Amino acid sequence: MTLRAGWAAVEITPPVGTDMGGYWGRPGPSLGIHDPLYGRVLVFELHGQRVGVISLDLVGLDADVAQQLCERISARIDSSPENLLLCATHTHSGPLSLSFRGMGEVPVEYVEGLAPMLIEAARQAVDGLAPCHLTTTSVDVEMAINRRAQLRTLPGGCDPAGLVPRQAHALQIATDAGSAVLVHYACHPVILGGANRLLSADWPGSMVGHIEQATGAELAMFINGACGDLNPPLGNADFDVVQQLGMVVGRAVVEGLSGSQPMLADVIGATHERIDLPLMDPPSALRTAAGASIDSLKLAIKKAAFSDDLSLRRVPEARLAWARELLSLPREAMRHQSFAIKALRIGKLRLIGLEGEIFARYQIDLEQHHELAWLCGYVGGCVGYIPTADEYDRGGYEIDDAYKVYPSVLMVSPDAETLVRASIERALATLG
Repeated sequence: MTLRAGWAAVEITPPVGTDMGGYWGRPGPSLGIHDPLYGRVLVFELHGQRVGVISLDLVGLDADVAQQLCERISARIDSSPENLLLCATHTHSGPLSLSFRGMGEVPVEYVEGLAPMLIEAARQAVDGLAPCHLTTTSVDVEMAINRRAQLRTLPGGCDPAGLVPRQAHALQIATDAGSAVLVHYACHPVILGGANRLLSADWPGSMVGHIEQATGAELAMFINGACGDLNPPLGNADFDVVQQLGMVVGRAVVEGLSGSQPMLADVIGATHERIDLPLMDPPSALRTAAGASIDSLKLAIKKAAFSDDLSLRRVPEARLAWARELLSLPREAMRHQSFAIKALRIGKLRLIGLEGEIFARYQIDLEQHHELAWLCGYVGGCVGYIPTADEYDRGGYEIDDAYKVYPSVLMVSPDAETLVRASIERALATLG
């Protein structure tokens, strides 16, 4: 039998006035739409089995929401939830689609409304299934930087500045009727800072738009890599910079596609696993500091009660909520975080999806040892940052503070690295 592929896209831009995700310090909800947000669906079928990749211009999803979406979509296209890789691009200029502390209210009606829109897009993708051939390319791109480069280099350790995957990868799918391009690159979509209140896909939106225009592809879609510690070289910038940096990646991909190599598409497959990552025990000093901060946080909330800048109230509200949860956490409570790994195989290409903000070292090591293996972040839910163990002594935002934004009360332990790497290897072995 011949591999068949189909694709479709649907606009998922939320209403103006929706709270936005990504920054504690944003002064208020969205005021307008700069560029629309999309959900993009790519489905493959071989020997009666269907697997799919779904890319959403969202900062992320809660794990239970992502699972429900996969269940509903897979039921409509005669597949299974485990066969769908549901990826968020992680744009920080989209709606608050994940339960972050201190960013406002998750628009429940909007999130619930994603399912029928994505089900329809998946149906269109399946209706368009047609015999296809695949080509792949990897191109050097100088865009992302390691944002932890200013932190000290530890004795015997790597310079953080060098921990940047240097390539973008692309899979081109061609049928007699048209073509689609799947792009993988690791970089936070944070060119637009917390002051921006216009909805936007950030640089990935600019990138896929250029690829579609330059190649004539009906669909270009983006999946983010292990970008937990990777940023664009410019932040708190404007839409001109968004266009400029999106084009850096887009042009490189287009040039690479002209010399892309055929890939045999004789097999597809999927695997999944859920593991428990250990969490760090909070030191007594942290509990003491949390307790001592409660009165000052209450005062800050009271002072900001009538301010038009919502961040003046939301940030201390978030820190207060976290402090109270920490203090109420029983000392004997379970100290683990559920963590999912989902993986697809399409020909020789393996997509390894992890539900967190994965540090770049994981991707660098994977690509060094496994050809045509793409590590994808923000797949399914998003539980927070997953550093490598050697990064903890450096500290920094990702280690010391970011977990207070996420629903979990505690930070993932350095011991998690061994478990994550072992699960990745099991997925690769299962896919073959």
